[in-house]
Amino acid sequence: MKVKRYTGSSLEKIRDVVIKELGENAVIVNIKKTEQAPKAIGILPVGKAQVSYEVTAAVDEPVNVDKLNIEAGASPAQGTPLAELLETQKEQYRGLRTSMKLIDEKLADVDEKMEMLSKLKSAREEENPALANIHDEWKPLLQDALAHITDREATDEDWHEALASLLSTAGGIMFRRTPASGPDVYVLIGPTGVGKTTSLAKLAAKCVLGEGLNVGVITIDTFRVGAVDQLREYASLLGIELAVAFSAQELSKQIQNFYTKDVVFIDTPGRSQFDSLGIKSIAECLSGISGLCTLMVVPAGIRREDAESMFQSYSTLRPSAMIVSKTDESVRCDGLTKLFDLAKIPVVYLADGQRVPEDLHAASPGIIASLIMPSVKAKEPLKIGGALNGKSK
Repeated sequence: MKVKRYTGSSLEKIRDVVIKELGENAVIVNIKKTEQAPKAIGILPVGKAQVSYEVTAAVDEPVNVDKLNIEAGASPAQGTPLAELLETQKEQYRGLRTSMKLIDEKLADVDEKMEMLSKLKSAREEENPALANIHDEWKPLLQDALAHITDREATDEDWHEALASLLSTAGGIMFRRTPASGPDVYVLIGPTGVGKTTSLAKLAAKCVLGEGLNVGVITIDTFRVGAVDQLREYASLLGIELAVAFSAQELSKQIQNFYTKDVVFIDTPGRSQFDSLGIKSIAECLSGISGLCTLMVVPAGIRREDAESMFQSYSTLRPSAMIVSKTDESVRCDGLTKLFDLAKIPVVYLADGQRVPEDLHAASPGIIASLIMPSVKAKEPLKIGGALNGKSK
């Protein structure tokens, strides 16, 4: 075996020389890289560091052992083919050890960089607690919005303003008189316990007390114990008509009976987002009625992991707007941005209590942003029970 060492500043040039001298079958045994620091003038370095390589290459040469005359136990004489072979094997072993050491150093360097990136990510999250309730897909959008607001170090108020610019709200519904044209019909949908019936009562009260409109209420929630009685009590207090429908045919008939009304509200049974059959039955009951405006009621404290399943389940009912309820009971509003991102429909009202109709407010981007970033207090009056990272304010 023939072994040679080459030095130079370029591995490509060294490789070309190796192939030229030793042929295509040559094997690179070892590569050693050295760097020489640039010269300095005073305390400042001048120029770039000088890099050089030392490459050990070898090529097999057949050895005829019959021509060797070595006594048993004796070491081969220097300069003989066998001595060169042994030296090459030693060089290969040393090169292998060096290569393994370099690999270990590289892996250790990678581990160190990964650990550093993890620490930097954690540090960024600690430095920006305002982003804790924002889902990952919206964070780049938030950064872009922030760039249009300030070019200095961002404050919580800057982040709050950037988030508000991404939120879609409609600021309430313009209820109106509909003489001789049939009523505007609104359907409230949503999971169990989110406050659909109370929200319906608040909307009906706004129409009656605030706008002087002729209102009718229909409920198809005939499964929940006391649901009809609760709605009947609200209707009695407001002096409005209440009808109960047990089927799609009855619902259609009751809407026709309310033709002279200005506004009709329909209450539906609460169904878990995982109750596909229950949601399907609501859809079948509403399917034969045209011109419906469907309002999805969602709790402010919806968790991020539940937002997608809720949207996917209730999207079959084609909601056109949202009411965010229970803002006064929310602990951490980390699922709202995910839900808004998926639904892409505006928020029209925020509900923050049981009083009818006082605890229903027209939605605004600033209030919703404060729900998600409670470190910035909402300027508008709203009861927020929220917290950041699960800690009470």
